[in-house]
Amino acid sequence: MLIPTRRTVHVTRTEHALPLPSPVPDVANMCAIVRDELHRAGRSAEDAEIRVGDGELLATYDTPRAAVVVVR
Repeated sequence: MLIPTRRTVHVTRTEHALPLPSPVPDVANMCAIVRDELHRAGRSAEDAEIRVGDGELLATYDTPRAAVVVVR
């Protein structure tokens, strides 16, 4: 019987937020930014989750810890 390997993976959640209400062009721009970031990482835009929370439109996705770049 083959036992699968267990790995501990550290992820960071990337989040983009727009206040609601926001103009449709701003929403489209946020979606394009998220799509481009995911495509650069070799991932599909379908990996993002878009939802409304606390008066904001949120686009979130998990990012492997090794791929996180800290901008200061």
